[in-house]
Amino acid sequence: MITSEVGRPKAGSQFDYVVFASYGNDSIALIQWVYERRLKNVAVVYSDTGWAADWWPARVKKAEAWVKSLGFEPVRLESEGMEALVIRKKAWPRGGGGKYQFCTAALKEGPALCWLDQIDPGGDTVAMIGIRREESANRTNFPEWVEESEKHGGRSLHAPLVRHTETDRNCLLAKTPFEPLPHRSKECYPCVNARKIELAMLPDEKIETIMAAEKLAGVNSKGNPRVMFSPKRHKGATGITAVVKWARGNTEPEPDLAGCDGGWCGA
Repeated sequence: MITSEVGRPKAGSQFDYVVFASYGNDSIALIQWVYERRLKNVAVVYSDTGWAADWWPARVKKAEAWVKSLGFEPVRLESEGMEALVIRKKAWPRGGGGKYQFCTAALKEGPALCWLDQIDPGGDTVAMIGIRREESANRTNFPEWVEESEKHGGRSLHAPLVRHTETDRNCLLAKTPFEPLPHRSKECYPCVNARKIELAMLPDEKIETIMAAEKLAGVNSKGNPRVMFSPKRHKGATGITAVVKWARGNTEPEPDLAGCDGGWCGA
C-alpha cells in the first residue's frame, strides 16, 4: 500500500484543502484518497472550459453529487471558453506544453487563481492534484510536495498519487461509483495535444464545431488560415477536416506530445 503524508493547513482560508479535478480517472481516485484520509473542509474544483465532449457535463454532474455526498464542497468555475479565447487571441493554442499552449492559463489557471485569491487571500490552503509519475515521461520527476507552487499562487501543492501505479489508482476507483475510463478526461475535447487515434474518432458534430471556429478565426498576417492543429505536426493537413482525414488514413507511429503538466488538466 502506498502512503503519503498530509500537510496541515494554516489558519485563515475558507477551505483547508482544494482538490483540482477534471473528473477523469486520476482526479476521481484523488478524491477517494482524500476521503479515506478523513480530511475536512475540502473543496473540489472543476474548471469549465466550454470545450468538453458532449457527454462530459453529465459525468461532471454525477461526480459533483458524489463529492457532496462525501461531505466535500463541489465548485465549478466558468471561463470565457475556447472559441471566444481563439477569437480574442487571434490564434489557436498549440500543443507541446510550452508558452503557446495558452489555453491552460486562460481557461483553467486564470479562473482558478482568481477564485483561490478570493477564498484564500492569505495563501494558506493546500492545493491538491492527481498527477502520477507513471503517466508520461514528462511527469517522471514530478514532486509530491511543492512548498510554494508558482502556478497555484504560492500555495503549498500536494500530489499524493505521484507514486501510484495504474493498478493502485484503479484500486481507489473501485471504491467509487465510477468505472475506469479507457481514455484521458474529456473536459477539453479535443485537446490541443490530441493523439492521432483521438482525432480519428472525432464525431461529426465536434468536427463541425471546430470548422465553424476555424472559419471565425480567419487568417494570419501571412494569409494562412488559423487552424486548431498545426499542419507541421500533421503532415501538412490544414484545417480540421483534412486533419481528421489524415488521422483516419495514417498508420505511422507518432511521438508523445507533452500535456498539461502543471496540475490543471486531466491526463
